Amino acid sequence: MRTELRALALAKRYFVRQGYTVEDVSRRRGHNGYDLLIEGGGEGELKRIEVKGATRRWGIPDPYSTEFDANKRLVADILCVVYFIDDELPQICLIPRDAISPDFVSQRTGWRISSRFKKEGMLRQYMRPIPFAENDG
Repeated sequence: MRTELRALALAKRYFVRQGYTVEDVSRRRGHNGYDLLIEGGGEGELKRIEVKGATRRWGIPDPYSTEFDANKRLVADILCVVYFIDDELPQICLIPRDAISPDFVSQRTGWRISSRFKKEGMLRQYMRPIPFAENDG
């Protein structure tokens, strides 16, 4: 399972065990900039959570442009980074929006190839075997 999907699954379980009601909105329109909506946990207010998975200690994967606003402020209330470091137990880092000063944020632009292209029917014609790959050490 990809790191980001593992992180999302673990974050959902974490918040449920903390007494929150959790709704995964990561694939829903109208919820750009965050993955989960949580409510409860003794606080009763609705919070937006952006989840990232990291395999490097203290690393934070680069956010998408939709995850910050024009003022370089996190859209979500909390940035949740789940760390998967070697054979250690995963750890979760919950960073409140206000802890991330705009001074720590810089904008990058890039391109993404659509998932409509990244399918077997499109890519099979370009696949080539690597005969020496078996001997790669």
